[in-house]
Amino acid sequence: MRRINPVVALVCALGTLCGCASMPNSGSVRETGKGDTKEKAPEQQVRVFAVPPKPGEEPYGLASGFLEAVTSDEPDYVTARAYLAPDAKAKWVPTREIVVLDSSPRIELVPGVDEKTYTVEVSGTRVGTVDDRNAYQPAAESDAPYRAVFRLAKGTDNEWRITDLPDGLILSEPEFHRIYRSVNTYWFASSMPVGKDSLVPDPVYLRSRVGLTTALVRQLLSGPTDWLRPVVDTAFPAGTDLAERTVSIEDNRTARVELSGQAKLAQTKGCERMAAQLLYTLRQVSGVDSVSITGGGSPMCSLSDDDAARYDPVPTRGTLPTGYFIGKGGVVNVVPVAGGNPPTLPGPFGDGTYKFDQIAVSRDPLRRRIAGVNSSGHKLVVGDVDGRGEVREWLSLGPASLLSPTWDGRGVLWVLDRTKGAEHVFALYEDERNQVTVVPVSVQNVDPSRITGLRLSPDGTRAAMIVDGGKVLVGRVERHISNGEVAMTIAASRSVVPSLVEVKAISWNGQDRLAVLGKEGQGALQPQIVDIDGGISVSVASVNGMLHIAAPDGADQPLLADSSEENIYQLSQGNNWTKVHSGGYPVYPG
Repeated sequence: MRRINPVVALVCALGTLCGCASMPNSGSVRETGKGDTKEKAPEQQVRVFAVPPKPGEEPYGLASGFLEAVTSDEPDYVTARAYLAPDAKAKWVPTREIVVLDSSPRIELVPGVDEKTYTVEVSGTRVGTVDDRNAYQPAAESDAPYRAVFRLAKGTDNEWRITDLPDGLILSEPEFHRIYRSVNTYWFASSMPVGKDSLVPDPVYLRSRVGLTTALVRQLLSGPTDWLRPVVDTAFPAGTDLAERTVSIEDNRTARVELSGQAKLAQTKGCERMAAQLLYTLRQVSGVDSVSITGGGSPMCSLSDDDAARYDPVPTRGTLPTGYFIGKGGVVNVVPVAGGNPPTLPGPFGDGTYKFDQIAVSRDPLRRRIAGVNSSGHKLVVGDVDGRGEVREWLSLGPASLLSPTWDGRGVLWVLDRTKGAEHVFALYEDERNQVTVVPVSVQNVDPSRITGLRLSPDGTRAAMIVDGGKVLVGRVERHISNGEVAMTIAASRSVVPSLVEVKAISWNGQDRLAVLGKEGQGALQPQIVDIDGGISVSVASVNGMLHIAAPDGADQPLLADSSEENIYQLSQGNNWTKVHSGGYPVYPG
């Protein structure tokens, strides 16, 4: 870059190379410090300093200098504003949005009506946009064109300045990921009509070098993103703000958060829930394992990592859930932990009473249940993994109609009904009398006949769908009571990986990422791990004839896959797939 000291530019390049993700051999492919992990990414030591316009700067240099200046680490864009005329300087709102281009923006000068004006056309290929709530949305098309217009004029001092420009920033994708970091704020899933008190991640992008810890707390206090807002709640009373300018992290890894007096409106349980939201949000970047809250100068409550674990919809403490697959004869097997022959499940799911084509295992570690679609595709039966409980038929329809069973973290079982001309999405759960309730789910703007795959998030607030065999959409799950009956809707579905032309399988990888088996253009099927906002993806090695992929919720378990040769594989050291046994349709709980 023209305006960066060459030594700094070289270190920037080396820092970028060092920051490239190495391929993990466990199943949860995560960027260090992101999501529910407590690891902390090392701070990059390179800072980029903006350079103000030179005296006599020509129009092209002025436009390119401004676009470079906004990539600096200045908190208030003071140097970038030096490129603007006074009126434009006062009106420009850099936080309105961020347009992310696949490469550096192109600049084209167009002479104005006289020698003292110019129009500058800034263009490129948009890959995504960050809105004023810091939420990322990928471009609807893989090659979406972008064009913006700047206007330049020569002032009375005979210097060129930008007199008109769109609000926000225009950044290349590499610059965007250098400046901004993907982090989550955490909210409570709206519990009605069924479900436990669990936290939901809300991904946002914040500047990594401008008080990230405090910025995260301010983002949390300002409320969830517009997309997630209808399905989550907050424990913070309205109007709660930071009482101090910064959040302090003590040597004992405790975050001390001083809130305004409005926080005192929360009762004891409410304070604990506020602390849980803060702890899960802050431990991504600060390595904290406890939070202490004051409100209006008075101590309110503290919460440790251990106590906050009750709000995690994917608890990873204790025994980790294992993987399962369908073996010879349609019976269910357990993926062996250390090699050897995989054991079959006890009871009807493993003794051959039923022949299954598809299965789904519940997320509840206290009562692990299993659902299976029989080989003719018309019955959905549910029993206990340990084989002790009664096996019950939850749904029975026409031949070859049931597809893609999946459990959310609330004990609700979802399934697609592919009956020709009467396609539906169903949600099923047991009430307090152990009666099965079947809820037809409305899907906004997507005809159920187009859905060929379905997976529910651990917290039950989001549904990932394969649509038209080539799109991955994520919609929020809205639950309410209508005329005394439970109603559910998958709403506001949005694309996650627009570049894909074919999608074979999807699986949740924890709360904030998806494992996707798909292909781009004329390429081969390739697994990749994708943030649910589509902002970051990491490719994984493939297996010939790959059919399904299963990702765990925990970070220490391998990805599973099967192939057209009826083999089960798991991802091992060195990003290599190792054959586990013969079989098909591997799953983790979910």
